[in-house]
Amino acid sequence: MILTIYYTSNDISVGFDAASVGALPASWVAKVGTWQVGTVQVLSGHSHSFGSTSHGDGDVALLTGIAAQADMQISVRQKLTGLVATAAPMMGVLLRMDAAYSNGYAILVDQTGTLGALRLLVFRRAGGGYTFLGASAAIAGITFSGTDVVMLRAQIQGSNISAKLWPLRISEPTTWHYVIADAAITAAGYTGLYNGLDGAGAAVFAVDDVVVSDLPSLSVATPTGVVAGSAMVVSGTYTGQDPAGLNVQFDSAGYVVASGPSIGAGSFALSVAAPSAGAHTVSVQQANDTAVVGTSASFVAATGSLTVATPATVIAGQPMTISGSYAGATPTGFNYRFDSAGYIAASGAVIGGGGYSFTVTAPAVGSHTVSVQEAGATTVTATSGAFAASVGPGDATILYSPYTWDVQAGTATAANAGASFRMLSTGTTCVLNFNVSAMVSPASQIWWRIDNGPWTQAVVAATVTCGVPVATAGNADVPYHLIEVIVKSMTETQNRWNSGSSTRVVFTGVVLANGASTALPSRAPRTILVFGDSITEGVRTLGESALLDTDRNDACMGWARRLADLLGAEVGVVGFGAQGLAVTGSGNVPVVGTSWNFIYAGAARHFSQQPDLVVINIGTNDGGASTAVAMKNLLNGIISACPGKPIVVLRPFNGAQAANLQAAIAACNDPAQCRYVDTAGMFNVAYGADSLGLHPSGPNNVARIAPQIAAAINPVLSPGMQRGFRIGFQQGLL
Repeated sequence: MILTIYYTSNDISVGFDAASVGALPASWVAKVGTWQVGTVQVLSGHSHSFGSTSHGDGDVALLTGIAAQADMQISVRQKLTGLVATAAPMMGVLLRMDAAYSNGYAILVDQTGTLGALRLLVFRRAGGGYTFLGASAAIAGITFSGTDVVMLRAQIQGSNISAKLWPLRISEPTTWHYVIADAAITAAGYTGLYNGLDGAGAAVFAVDDVVVSDLPSLSVATPTGVVAGSAMVVSGTYTGQDPAGLNVQFDSAGYVVASGPSIGAGSFALSVAAPSAGAHTVSVQQANDTAVVGTSASFVAATGSLTVATPATVIAGQPMTISGSYAGATPTGFNYRFDSAGYIAASGAVIGGGGYSFTVTAPAVGSHTVSVQEAGATTVTATSGAFAASVGPGDATILYSPYTWDVQAGTATAANAGASFRMLSTGTTCVLNFNVSAMVSPASQIWWRIDNGPWTQAVVAATVTCGVPVATAGNADVPYHLIEVIVKSMTETQNRWNSGSSTRVVFTGVVLANGASTALPSRAPRTILVFGDSITEGVRTLGESALLDTDRNDACMGWARRLADLLGAEVGVVGFGAQGLAVTGSGNVPVVGTSWNFIYAGAARHFSQQPDLVVINIGTNDGGASTAVAMKNLLNGIISACPGKPIVVLRPFNGAQAANLQAAIAACNDPAQCRYVDTAGMFNVAYGADSLGLHPSGPNNVARIAPQIAAAINPVLSPGMQRGFRIGFQQGLL
């Protein structure tokens, strides 16, 4: 079989319009006479036509630029020229002709002697000579005129040669005007054009459209989801030239014309009313060649129909809702399946008003579909679009930074830059999911990396796709991959504390490869909780030149996040810009004395797992306010929540509130639990600071300030050192 090939001015990419006047069209060879593209007898407003310019009877051009075929079809459009009672000068066609123009068949047009009464002639060419095989009767019911544009269509299949001729002012006949059998020439060959004068003198005529194709055929796809009496789509494929139209029938009820079918590029689709309930077949035939028919396999028209909504936010192993609609009789119940597994009965389905829903356990991690069928009519089915089952944010294998996430079954929410999580997983794909429906502008940013690859910055979006490094992807020696995510920055200009739109990062899960496994990373041996302000948050660690503060800020360049590496600890960073003991923070955050035990408004910070150390760096924003009482109350609250756990109070880098902080320690409920660390000299602006001289640059933080703070608080983390510290404090040595 060959693909349909157009040599027509309707397709300028290969047609005659694309050729310059005088050139022989691509793939054509003039075997007899002179052939070229010109502007004679053009049709439909096109600029060029194709024909013999020597005007000799029997001038021949062959289309040898395509593979030789034994079975083929050709159609030619042309104007009638010089039509008289004794002659019908017209271009004929050649079939199965060899490249030497020695063997093949020719179909020509002849005038019967009555003006306008035309017939078809068939000749065999063998060894270079023609033999007349036969002629049709005058084409019944059609009187051709000298102003007609006509179409000649011919095909050869096995030993059968078929042809039809009609003026384009009428529809194409559905049957062939002449069919003759001849088995003398069976070898594959080419098609071509024959300049036939039919006994007339030299005449100027040409063709405008030539379409060469394989033989016509139809195949009909078996319909699915058919509901009796409802609209249904019948579709399929075809070979050969585009059908002029299609007819359709169910079973053997008789063909009817299909209204408005879509036809093109070898495919078709049409919409009809479905037959009555029960088993049926559907057949489609070409309107212009009713012998070309395709029939579907048997299908069932059901008494109802179903749709299934594509599930969203599905967490593997957790309850999920399957819902959709139905038409027809109210179903008695439903069965469901994931992918191609077997159907199982749905329990507790809510059915009514054309809709349904039921709850099931979500499938394993990866991509899936869900199918639903009526329990009492199992042929009525529907399948959802693809959805992803993710590892939920509440999964036990995700290790979150301590005290910084509000983790629920479907969401994990952070209100602080520096909040992080990590997990181990198999497979080589990873997509992070976030709920950004309430995300403000500018959106918060994250860092991510896999297997200690380069950190990659991303704006928090509904999905963030992460890539496994080449060195470990598909490496049999690396079955698990380490996924790490850190909240880099949140804008200080928008709400982050109260309900509604906010800067908060709402993590909803991670989609991994189908069937991937996860594992919990080991925790660092110690846990530190840090309270602070913008310096702790990492504000302006990347300078002040960027337009958006999310681009200027980076918690990973802050001194607090750096303690994790320096002290081998899990660190929870709680820093809010502009916050103090007496002043509220940016983004609607209350003073630290009323916000320290909440992640954000309404989300309590839990201390069921006690920190090994609490670090407080607050007071820079309080100016000259009297904060001793507020600081004492803060310390008492932390002492109550974390009894016996050491608390380090850092002198603000600019020295503000130093006396009030020390007074608060002395007045709190357990001064021995607290230690004051003098940070004088730790922040040297020469190594980088903002224009205010308040915010250290990132390199200053991680390279100079953080190591000094780590050295100062490291003894407190050691049990032996901590005991010495307690005794020394009580004896007045510290």
